[in-house]
Amino acid sequence: MSMLIWRILCLISAVFFVAGVIVLLVTNLTKNKYYRNYHEDELLKKEKSINSVNSIYLTSGETKKFIKKYVVCKSAYEKYLVCNFAQAFNEIKFYVAQFSRRRKVISVLEVTQRDVTGNSSKIIALRKSCAHVNVVVSSVDGLVINQNYIRPISMVRLRLYAFLKSFVIFTALFVLRHVIIEVIGGSYIYGKDVAIQYLNNSLNYIAVGASFALAALGYLITVLCYRRKNGKALNGGALEYEFV
Repeated sequence: MSMLIWRILCLISAVFFVAGVIVLLVTNLTKNKYYRNYHEDELLKKEKSINSVNSIYLTSGETKKFIKKYVVCKSAYEKYLVCNFAQAFNEIKFYVAQFSRRRKVISVLEVTQRDVTGNSSKIIALRKSCAHVNVVVSSVDGLVINQNYIRPISMVRLRLYAFLKSFVIFTALFVLRHVIIEVIGGSYIYGKDVAIQYLNNSLNYIAVGASFALAALGYLITVLCYRRKNGKALNGGALEYEFV
């Protein structure tokens, strides 16, 4: 093919690349959906220390039977939460939903704690942008209380995301390859003839095929390893706050 055709293909790929990035950013296909909205828990008291401000809240609904209250500790460098259990459990699972100042979901953590002998949970790290928190019990000793706080990402959305991501990778590599060829062809050292010879050489088509193979591999990795958005995480730590 002539240089003009390759330039047209490069321009089309650049347009598709920009369009693909915009679609990925706007649609946000890997964002989890949530079944519950923010519920304002009752503030029991607020304590100020030298290094932090600790706000203690009472839980609500079925959660208060198992988790009586929780404290949100804020310092200049970190923010974390500790729950106060109603009794000892063999295993308790609960969700920690983090909300922005506008009460929009930032993320939801799924916390599991086993062999609970004391009355307090692990330390649960919160995001710095977290302004509000809801604690919702999931299950206690095998008894399911709330199973569907987070709505899983459907495979259709996940495959569509993987396809768009791979398509963006391919178009980016295609454009990058051609830009490098144009730079070499426009240099005084190699000259335009070298670029034209390369474009008509089998190495050029091998490079395009390798880009396609890399994009296809990216699709497979995304589908296999990114089945659920990384909006939930297990947390651990040493207990540093005592409820009174």
